[in-house]
Amino acid sequence: MPILGDAVRTHWWRFVPVGAAAAVCVPTSSLFGLVPVVLWCALARTRRTGLVVGGALVAVLAWFVLPRALGLAGPWVPSYIELFWLYPVVAALVCLPAVPRERGIASAVLVLTTMVATGLLATAVVLLGQLESKPGDEGVLPGPAGLKVAEGLGHCGSGNCSREVTLTGTSAPDATREHLASRGFTPRPALDSGDERVCRADGLVFTHEVCAESRTITPAEVRVVWYVD
Repeated sequence: MPILGDAVRTHWWRFVPVGAAAAVCVPTSSLFGLVPVVLWCALARTRRTGLVVGGALVAVLAWFVLPRALGLAGPWVPSYIELFWLYPVVAALVCLPAVPRERGIASAVLVLTTMVATGLLATAVVLLGQLESKPGDEGVLPGPAGLKVAEGLGHCGSGNCSREVTLTGTSAPDATREHLASRGFTPRPALDSGDERVCRADGLVFTHEVCAESRTITPAEVRVVWYVD
């Protein structure tokens, strides 16, 4: 136990960036974001450099995760898939100036290559899993407070899938319209069927656009279908 206590007193700083990253990742279900931070904290040798670079990695991670979790959209908001491939690349660039001083050139190349390769592998797995799967919540869910949400069957075909929900409650169409606007969806021309169509896009490098179509069934009921466009 004394040995364990000495190790904690000596290496406590390694756990600070990891704990901060977990505080960002766990509530937003973005656990992959921990990987570059954990790799860096295992690699670093000095407390000052470890904390400075670790803090920078956590700050970049927060940018990749929190805006989307808050329902923000736009070209400055990283998309979900960019957390898996672009964040490790940015993290490697952040670590690059400090790694040779901490571990030497050979260790720097190995760890940074592992960081980027892990991200690319995770990206491939996520993209393959999305090929024939329905979209995630994409800001449509959870629905507005006070409305009852019932999910329908959705649809898959021609390499694309959609999800469908019916929302019921007082002024459901208006409440749903306001909800989608608050989540970054902007109006597009109405469809020939008369359904309203709104879309939102994010992504720093490649645009990820989601569109939602709303059909008013009654003054207290609206059906929303959304898909990645």
